[in-house]
Amino acid sequence: MRKYLLSLLFVLFVLYLAAQDTGKYQIKFGLISAPVISLDMRLSNELRRIYVTADFAIARDSLKAADYYSFFMNQDMQLTQIFINGQLTSPTLTTNLQPEHFNPLLPVPALLDTSSVIVCYSFRQAMLSSPTDSISFRVKYWMPLPEWQPTVDRLNVVGFLSDHYWYPRNIETYSTVNVKLQSSSNYRLELEIPCLATDKSGIRTHRGCFQDFAGKSTFLKIIRGLN
Repeated sequence: MRKYLLSLLFVLFVLYLAAQDTGKYQIKFGLISAPVISLDMRLSNELRRIYVTADFAIARDSLKAADYYSFFMNQDMQLTQIFINGQLTSPTLTTNLQPEHFNPLLPVPALLDTSSVIVCYSFRQAMLSSPTDSISFRVKYWMPLPEWQPTVDRLNVVGFLSDHYWYPRNIETYSTVNVKLQSSSNYRLELEIPCLATDKSGIRTHRGCFQDFAGKSTFLKIIRGLN
């Protein structure tokens, strides 16, 4: 009986040491934080979609030590292609994360709530290897066009808030977001103020930009029904 108890205690001790060893290493995630993001958008009212190409670059030496690097987007954004340094890349949809998984600590922990509609796309460290000082990203996706809402002046409007993460948002620092939207000539783009627009062959190209950071919410508004 005494030998049995000693053997049992030995097994439990080994299991305890094994548990301690597995807890020593935890996979770490870093944020992909671009100082400038350019969004090239095309409105298709017939398909009820807005097609978006997001281009941005990060300095290689800005990446903190991590096993994976991530950005967050709304789950309604339908990703079609992602290129890193011109190479087609497949991200990992990462779940069951805690703020402590990130280096440094994730500044917006609400993104990881089980009820959140924001999802985390991650890339292995090797995917971001680059012989140059910067790493370029191109993210192609489309988003559903909401129902047009009537205004008091008999126009219609749809809009998107930046804190709904409809693009790969930088949540660590300030960033500049450049927006180009192509539509037919009876639309207008507004970002706090009306944006510049040029017309050519029935296509209207709108251009604007805004400053973004976590804690701020910028409203991108598309107005229909005017020339």
